[in-house]
Amino acid sequence: MVERRLFGASRSAGWARLTALGPMVACLFVGASLATAGAADNLPLPPSVGEEGLINAEALPEALTFEQMLALPLDNQYGVVAARARYERRRAEQQMIRSSNRPQVMVDGRLRYVEPGDLAVENDQHDDHRAGLSLRQKLFDFGRQQDREAAAEARLVGERLSLMDERKRQRLALLRAYFDVLLADQRYQALNERMAILFIRYDRARDRRELGQTSDYDIAVFERDYQEVMLQRARADADRRLTRRHLAEIAGRPGQLPRELEAPSLGTLFERDVPAVGDLIETALDEDLALNALRRQHDGSKSDLAAARAGNLPSVHGEINDDHYTREGATRDPFRAGVYLEFPLFRGGARNAEIAAAQAERMDVVARMAEREADIRRYATELVEMIRVHQSIGQQRIDALDTYAELNFMRNQTLYQMEKAADLGDAMAEMSMAKFERMQTTYALAMRWAELALLTNQSLDAVLMGESGDNLEEADGEITTEEAS
Repeated sequence: MVERRLFGASRSAGWARLTALGPMVACLFVGASLATAGAADNLPLPPSVGEEGLINAEALPEALTFEQMLALPLDNQYGVVAARARYERRRAEQQMIRSSNRPQVMVDGRLRYVEPGDLAVENDQHDDHRAGLSLRQKLFDFGRQQDREAAAEARLVGERLSLMDERKRQRLALLRAYFDVLLADQRYQALNERMAILFIRYDRARDRRELGQTSDYDIAVFERDYQEVMLQRARADADRRLTRRHLAEIAGRPGQLPRELEAPSLGTLFERDVPAVGDLIETALDEDLALNALRRQHDGSKSDLAAARAGNLPSVHGEINDDHYTREGATRDPFRAGVYLEFPLFRGGARNAEIAAAQAERMDVVARMAEREADIRRYATELVEMIRVHQSIGQQRIDALDTYAELNFMRNQTLYQMEKAADLGDAMAEMSMAKFERMQTTYALAMRWAELALLTNQSLDAVLMGESGDNLEEADGEITTEEAS
């Protein structure tokens, strides 16, 4: 009965003290909330991951257009999912760092049986139970927490840029796979026509042999040519299926392979003005997502270094404790509230190790930034030179092939109508092969323009579909809209 009275009185007094200190507790919570408030994340929800792996998105349509491919969501693509996982890991690390500056509330207790000593006030009391509530809040640490949060924020922004860069790179890989399917289809068509012509010649030669008009050697030559082209056709037919499989895998939709793909009209790329090398390098150094991600990592490493250098500075925190005991004691205070100072005098060399690690990380990021800048300068020069080659020599070559194929077809058609030729010969195959060469050159040029779009952080739609794409702010806005949708 006495125990219940003491415990109840202590509880009532504790609640009275907590009520009186309510404003102080509220200030601690509000201060922590203001110090750790961050920007809202507008990325889409992470993709669904089942027990056995990624949950694939809807299958590709049987008839896939070029515009559909450019607008295809890639949230479930494995490369994008891996980049998103790295981003989520960085965000969790940021929340972990922020949590150390927020109020820490803990409830603890114990159940204990004791044998009181002879000098104990309550020497007939064997229950020594305790229940406590504590609130701890860091108040000041000379900027260390601010530096840690700045480093975490910079790394999070850098990982977000890396996620955007990975999404663009996977879109570029999807574009390349799309072109590979179209080229495989056209090559198969050209070889199929070539094989049909050689088979007709081989079959006619066998008929002439029965009449004694040709030799076995001539038959062997016709058969050799026919079998060689038939093998090439079989490989081209396999490439049609393999390229479709690759396209579906890159898109993150392996459930169904597309049967028909629309060939885009990209002839305007041959007439587009090529930027100067110096201007392109300057723009790419400002807009490249991978380089900007490294710059944010560099900012984070500098903040980490500042936090490490302040590792031995003092810190101040406030703490409130409300404890309840079943046994009274001279040193057992039911309530405590205070401000505490912690000043590390010696940490066994931990500060020097933290500084060395931060300096090494900063050195590594600086080296990677220099490497990326060198790659950008080399890559930008290569893009400009190759675009010029495709627009000049490449254009002249395919024009010459088209002219020859057209004239060759007209010539063979005239000979056939004059009954001086049994068929059109290689004219149809030559026209199909000329079309293949034009597609190959056009798609190679389109890929160079697409790589330029990636390097300067522009959208593929703006570069490939005839828009100027010069306004990088509009391109950046499109990226932000895509990420926030």
